[in-house]
Amino acid sequence: MPAFLVVEGHGELEAAHNLLVRLTQDLGYALHWSQPRRFPNLHLERGIRKAAEVIRVQQNVDALLILRDEDDRCPAKTGPELASWLRALRLPFPAAAVMFCREYETLFLPCAHLMAGKPLRGNATERPGLVAGTRFEGDPEAIRGAKEWLSRHFPKGSSYKPTLDQLPMTRMLSFDRLRECRLPCFGTLERALAFLVDSRGCGGAVYPLDAG
Repeated sequence: MPAFLVVEGHGELEAAHNLLVRLTQDLGYALHWSQPRRFPNLHLERGIRKAAEVIRVQQNVDALLILRDEDDRCPAKTGPELASWLRALRLPFPAAAVMFCREYETLFLPCAHLMAGKPLRGNATERPGLVAGTRFEGDPEAIRGAKEWLSRHFPKGSSYKPTLDQLPMTRMLSFDRLRECRLPCFGTLERALAFLVDSRGCGGAVYPLDAG
């Protein structure tokens, strides 16, 4: 049965799918991800409701995962609120919500030195990537503007383009490196996947769990 992935941005459609397929395989989970669906307004209850109701009517849904950027908001506060919206819908399959702090590109920063000096190969394109010697120091979730940081470390005359570069950079992510640096949003993603696997067949189950 398919597991459904919902995202908000255009560039994340292929990249997030690649991330979830590879990470699921790395963890040894039997989740089979369908092609992602894109919905706007996932920061609002009406946006979550619309996305969830579209997935509800699909055949044999195994699980639902919603991924989105949190920008300047704190996932520790907004995650439970989003989960409460999902919980109120009483979906017939388990669902989880994961928010990247601050944006999807936060995942790339701890792995910048592993990507440095390598071209970015897309499905039909090849572009120069991060210049050799690039390395990020500090807390990846503390920086506002990961996209801009990446652009500053591209060759002169080039810059980071989400729709072109998210997928090839996602392909170069090292899960071991993300675990080693204990990136919080990546840890949340792994816990969400474990929850979906453990809750298979449990309608109404939602991650993050209800603190009450």
